[in-house]
Amino acid sequence: MPLDELRRSPLLEELARRDVQLLVAVQPGQAEAAVALLERARAVGLCIGLWPLLDDARGRWLNPSNAEPFEAWVVELLEAVDAAGRTVDALALDLEPPIAEVRRVSDGRWDAARAWLRRELDEAPHRRLVALGRRRGLEVIAAVIPAVVAPGRAGEGWQRALGAPLSVGYDAVTTMLYTTLFEGYSQGVVRREDACALLARFAGQTRARLGGRASVSLGAVGVGALGDEQPYREPGELAQDVAVARAAGVDDLALFDLAGVLARPPAERWLDALTETAPARTLPAPTARSRAVTVGLWLTGVTFHAATRLAGG
Repeated sequence: MPLDELRRSPLLEELARRDVQLLVAVQPGQAEAAVALLERARAVGLCIGLWPLLDDARGRWLNPSNAEPFEAWVVELLEAVDAAGRTVDALALDLEPPIAEVRRVSDGRWDAARAWLRRELDEAPHRRLVALGRRRGLEVIAAVIPAVVAPGRAGEGWQRALGAPLSVGYDAVTTMLYTTLFEGYSQGVVRREDACALLARFAGQTRARLGGRASVSLGAVGVGALGDEQPYREPGELAQDVAVARAAGVDDLALFDLAGVLARPPAERWLDALTETAPARTLPAPTARSRAVTVGLWLTGVTFHAATRLAGG
C-alpha cells in the first residue's frame, strides 16, 4: 500500500498496542516516504522493519539473477535511514525467483522452472546482507517457500534451485505457509482441510530445521504481487492457521498483509486472530492430498539436487 497512506493510518497505534512488528515493503524511489514512516512509527512506539524490493522488471525479490542491484538498493535504503537520523529494527528479505518466472509457474507453465536449475548457489550476497544488518543491530529475516526447509537432499535441492540458502546466518527464517494459496493455485484439488494439514507439516519441519530461528508467514488476507491470490474467507480461517502453527511449535508469526487487513474491516478482528489465538490442542491429521503434495515437492527437490550436481554445481 502507499507508504504515505500507511503513515497516516490509525492502525499503526493498534499494531503498537498489540506488540505487532510492522514490516514495510519499500521499492526504489520510496526511501524518502519510508523515512517519514519510520518517524511516525517511533512516535507511536511501533517496532518496524524494512522489506526492500526491486521493481518487477528486475525480478522484485532477491534471487540469483538480481543479487547485485538488490544489494545496492538495500545499502542505499539503509544509508537514507542513517542520513535522516532514524532507526529501524529489522531487515526482511524475500528469497524467491524473479516474479515473471513465478507468474508463469503459477499459471501452470512449468517450463519456466527450468531456469531454476542453477549451476551454483552463491551465498556471498546473502552473507554480506546479513553482515550489513548485524553491523546496524538489525534482526535479519529471510522469507522462503515451504519446500526449502524439507530435510536432506530435497531441501538442499530447493535451496540451490531458488537461490535461498539457510546456512548464512539469518536471524529468522519464515516459511510462507499461505493456506489460501495452497487452495487457490491447486485449482480446487487441495481443499481447506488439506491446506491445514500442509501447514501443520511444514510448520513442524520449519521448527525442526531451524529451532529458535523458525517463523511462519500466514495468509493471505488480500491479493498480493501476483494479482490472483485467493484470500481468507473470514478471520476465523486465520485464527485456525495461527492455532495450528503454534501447536506445531512456532510462535513467531507473520501475517500477509496489512493492506488486506485495512481493506476488510474491522481490522481488529484480523489482528486479534493473529495475536490472541491459543495453540490448537491437536494438529490436523495428514490427508491423502497433503501427502501427495508433500511427496511431489520432495521428489522435485531431489530432482533439482541431482540436476545441479550433474551440471557441475
